[in-house]
Amino acid sequence: MSLQLAAHDGPRLCIDLGALKHNWQAVSSICPGSRVGAVVKNDAYGLGVPNVVPPLWQWGCRNFWVATVDEALAVRACLPVDASAAGLRILVLNGLAGLAAEDFTAHGLTPVLAGPHELAALAGYAARHGQRMPVALHLDTGLTRLGFGAAELAQLQSGSRLWDDAQVQLWVTHLGRFHDPEAPQCQRQHERFVQWTAQLPRAERSIATSSSVFAGPGWHFEQVRVGSALFGVPIGTQAAELLQPVASLRAPVLRVADVSEGTEVGYAGSYVTGGSRRIATVAMGYGHGLPFGLVNRGHLILAGRPAPIVGGVAMGMVGLDVSGYAPGEIQPGMWAEVYGRQQPLQTLAAAAGVAANVVLALSARLAPHRRQCGAAEAMEAA
Repeated sequence: MSLQLAAHDGPRLCIDLGALKHNWQAVSSICPGSRVGAVVKNDAYGLGVPNVVPPLWQWGCRNFWVATVDEALAVRACLPVDASAAGLRILVLNGLAGLAAEDFTAHGLTPVLAGPHELAALAGYAARHGQRMPVALHLDTGLTRLGFGAAELAQLQSGSRLWDDAQVQLWVTHLGRFHDPEAPQCQRQHERFVQWTAQLPRAERSIATSSSVFAGPGWHFEQVRVGSALFGVPIGTQAAELLQPVASLRAPVLRVADVSEGTEVGYAGSYVTGGSRRIATVAMGYGHGLPFGLVNRGHLILAGRPAPIVGGVAMGMVGLDVSGYAPGEIQPGMWAEVYGRQQPLQTLAAAAGVAANVVLALSARLAPHRRQCGAAEAMEAA
């Protein structure tokens, strides 16, 4: 016996490629003298590498940033076989992470070295193959996460063994307050980056990400790398004015019930009705990426209006109070917008007390339920 799946049985993530193209062009236009690289880690922030990488390549993107080798191979798999000859560069932000140098060179990947402990692997590669390995290097200018700090600068200068073993293509750093490049701490990181790279052999430089790319040409250097901005998650006022939302997420109503005063809604009675209410149950929960912290907080959009979340967020369901709608207006099978054109992603994230990227990245859980759509379909989904 075959299983006939319902047409509307769970959440649907819609990816608007028109908005993605708009954002790519918007970012490219504000830094015309720099290469623009796309950050597509975590399966392109949950939107799916196969959905976004090929069109970005078609529009001229040649630099893709990922976290791991597995992610890098996923990017490589959806690009033309001759992409390397056309200028493709895939940069792996986690560095070698204990893998052999050959794991990178075999697939044309560029590790962003995470610290001095990885230099020995470069020496071993050079000894085995008689050639230098292409790499980028992370400079730790103040985030204290990955990279070479001030104490290791001498190891990177032109007289060091590094230059016999590696071909350094790019100097990279990351801001500790990435959302606020005007913060004094970020200004100091910028100063260190300029000072340090002035002491090092010449290579491309990258400090600007999705917020600082909008902070002026002094941040752009030779390459910028953007993830959030491409996917329509604004960080800062100027970005919000230029970008369009790429993703919209909706889920179907499963049931609408009239309940009496004193009715518990959700686990452990996290909400108790103060009078007669009408509750809609929607097929969207933390298992799909809805933040668990939305207990009696935030809302989804039904019939063009906000419906407050009541009770807690279960693995696959959440309750909405639809008492303010006309009787019969909300019916099973209707779609609720989780985020999209009527409710921005950042609005839902703020209600949950998390960054917008946290919510977007959780969309990776919806891999079987995401698809590309045009602007008209994205508007209809909203």
